Amino acid sequence: MDLLEYPSNEQWEAASKAAELIAGQLAQLHSELVNLTAQVLAANAWSGGGIVSPEHWLMLRCALSPTRAKEIVAIARRQGEFPELERRFAAGSVSLDQLAVVAKHVPTTHAAAVVPFVEGATVPQLRRVLPRYVFAPTPADPASATPRTEPLDDGPALSMYTNSGRFHLHFTADPVDGALVESALREAKDALFIGGDASVTLADALLEVASRSLTAVPSTSRRDHYRVLVHLESDGRGWINKRGALPEHLMRKLTCDGSVRPVWLENAAPVSVGRSMRIVPRRTRALVEDRDLGCRFPGCTTTRFLENHHLTHWADGGASDIESVLSLCPRHHREHHQGHFTIEGTPTTPDGLTFRGRYGFAIQATVASNAPPPQHPPPDPQPIRGWPMDTRFIDFGPPDRVA
Repeated sequence: MDLLEYPSNEQWEAASKAAELIAGQLAQLHSELVNLTAQVLAANAWSGGGIVSPEHWLMLRCALSPTRAKEIVAIARRQGEFPELERRFAAGSVSLDQLAVVAKHVPTTHAAAVVPFVEGATVPQLRRVLPRYVFAPTPADPASATPRTEPLDDGPALSMYTNSGRFHLHFTADPVDGALVESALREAKDALFIGGDASVTLADALLEVASRSLTAVPSTSRRDHYRVLVHLESDGRGWINKRGALPEHLMRKLTCDGSVRPVWLENAAPVSVGRSMRIVPRRTRALVEDRDLGCRFPGCTTTRFLENHHLTHWADGGASDIESVLSLCPRHHREHHQGHFTIEGTPTTPDGLTFRGRYGFAIQATVASNAPPPQHPPPDPQPIRGWPMDTRFIDFGPPDRVA
């Protein structure tokens, strides 16, 4: 529309009506995207080819931000729990941003009670009220069960073992000690997330905590005592101390980035294998990271804690220069060596690399061309939003009855 066609005293009203129509249409389209995401989650159709999460899939296929992708997945995971709000979402009178706050904070038992407030509230009001509201549990809610009061032997316990090439760790503790461990892991997870890894897990955070602990050891001799030595035979075999042989893909990853100090052996004696540049030099690493500015895998947002990867592995004659090395986050570096995807081309230009899944399909961001117009019915009118009240005293009443 062209607002200049309207007299100045009518432009506000014309613009408001146009904005309401667009907002309703946008909600309808977002509702379709949430429905599609729910189907993708149910079929696990997002996984494969280096895609690390449903959020990553949405970022790659729909050019969404990590935050918006996370909101859509959160709503899709709770699809069916808010039937009336979902109906209004599909009709265009409730927005994606409103429903995202509900999906994050409102229990299913109060799905109907919050409808009038949600539809008439702004997103800032929802973000201010819903996280602080104490939703009363129902008798069928496990949270309302009588807490256990008899004494328990709840001292911390931890076990570690290696089986079938995998390291296993099991830890239990009382809630206070558990909260301490959880806080440390979440801080490390948050640090990795701020570094750009939107799909970071608590398992990744545990590795980060362990790495920090070893890095912080002040004594060089003590630090060397706990160094992880990977024994590599010159014929391609390797192991860690007495924990069994390492798989080939893991050995290639370890010798690709130089994050460990390999001890090459032949007939149980340390040997030099003839090339001193097998590990990426510090200057080359800095130049590569400055050029790439993050993980080169399409759609990956990681910009810190990167690893250098040889396009042609060092063991196969690859060089350690900026024309042959690229930056990958630890997850995608690991998955590449596990065979989830291949990398071809040159890293020296932004579009010089081609990533392909294990079945040969190209992994790249796409934007639909000549997209047809949406075929939705006219959206419902937008409600008047913004509760003129002190939102601290909102009361959603008793929870819904549970059958």
